[in-house]
Amino acid sequence: MENNLKLDPASYFRMPFIMGPLWKGENPQFFYPQTEVIVLQYLTDNNAINSLLPSCFKHGEEPLVTVIFGYHNGLDFMAGGGYSIAAVQVSARFDGNQDHLEGDYTLVMFEDETWPIIGGREDLGVPKLYADISPYKILTNGSLRCEASLWGHLLFGLELSSPKEQNGIVRLAANKIINSRFWLAYKYIPSLDGPPDADYPTLTKNDTKIKELWFAKSGELFFGNAEINDIGQFKYLIDALKTLKVKEVKRALHFRGSAILRYDLSRRLK
Repeated sequence: MENNLKLDPASYFRMPFIMGPLWKGENPQFFYPQTEVIVLQYLTDNNAINSLLPSCFKHGEEPLVTVIFGYHNGLDFMAGGGYSIAAVQVSARFDGNQDHLEGDYTLVMFEDETWPIIGGREDLGVPKLYADISPYKILTNGSLRCEASLWGHLLFGLELSSPKEQNGIVRLAANKIINSRFWLAYKYIPSLDGPPDADYPTLTKNDTKIKELWFAKSGELFFGNAEINDIGQFKYLIDALKTLKVKEVKRALHFRGSAILRYDLSRRLK
């Protein structure tokens, strides 16, 4: 009997196949019309970064850790809805046969919706997992606080001191810096039998437009103390993140704006 469900190699499919192709031809761009981000960047040890990177990467020029809480809304691919993220990245450099560049390697990206988790893992190789991510809180002293948790147990969070709004010149400079950095990852999909189905480094491009920007004088990264019986294998992940000790806080900021996820420019590194 002829199989009526044919997977056209020129089209993009995602399981389950009965949805049909999600798009045909060239990869699209995804517009994020409302995005709000809280960031803490700090310096750690190069050796701590290297110990968490795949062998094709090495630490970047500066041993920088970037912790991000992001809140996105108004997304067409989510019927106008949105999702939140809590991610930890480290500066990393890739020198391959063709590509020679530096960016921010994503160690983990927690999200609170299934659809963007699946897309990020299957398409881009970003190591995404589910977590509950709180809306950010404005405390009585003006500080901002946000947290990621799992099954009622705190994973990690940020607290920034009361931020001060910046002018347009500073916004433009910050926008330029953010857009100059690629997001790096490693796409690894195991096989049921034999070598992995995917096993290679990737690059993801985002175009961000900052409309409002605030800087905080200080910021704090904190972790929960959940055990194996609380969060299972996630404990090993949090333990690994804890090895990135804070030596010096470099930046603490909060911005609102929009972004474009450039699937059309995201690719395999060579």
